[in-house]
Amino acid sequence: MSKTYSLRETIKPSAKQDEALKAIDKYKYVFYGGAKYGGKSYFLRWALVKLLIKWAKEGYKNVRVCLFSEDYPTLKDRQITKIKHEFPSWLGELKDDMVEGLCFILKPQWGGGILALRNLDDPAKYSSSEFAAMGVDEIQRNPESVFYELRSILRWPGIENTKFIAAGMPGGIGHAWVKKLWIDRNFD
Repeated sequence: MSKTYSLRETIKPSAKQDEALKAIDKYKYVFYGGAKYGGKSYFLRWALVKLLIKWAKEGYKNVRVCLFSEDYPTLKDRQITKIKHEFPSWLGELKDDMVEGLCFILKPQWGGGILALRNLDDPAKYSSSEFAAMGVDEIQRNPESVFYELRSILRWPGIENTKFIAAGMPGGIGHAWVKKLWIDRNFD
């Protein structure tokens, strides 16, 4: 008898996280904000995994998504160390792959999707990359130009409804543009 796994029971989203997960189904761009300890980094990790599994069910295998942080130390502290302990072994493996780089690769039965883990010390280095979805942790720590640069690599063959998911809190060098775009909804 094969074991049954529930992604929802694994994630156990809070009410706010659940609302944001539903928003991802409806919108291309989603911002999940709030004060410290709101589960923003956790939400980003699992939202990207959920998308990989969704696309695998639709027949898209080996899809690549990316989780960005402003630099490597924050990527390691906020994401990599958490993935190592949170993501169950039945889901996949955290590895430094020769082809994909630092990533979490889902097992074939979950579509073989790749959650690439990258830093934004120089966003231009990704100019030829392709990701079906991306999550940016603490987006307000980046200038607005990073947002536009990342949008240019948000593409994947066959997937028309790519996703950009950002998380952040008040403050930082990008506070004004993040507030203008996602809170005030001023889309000049």
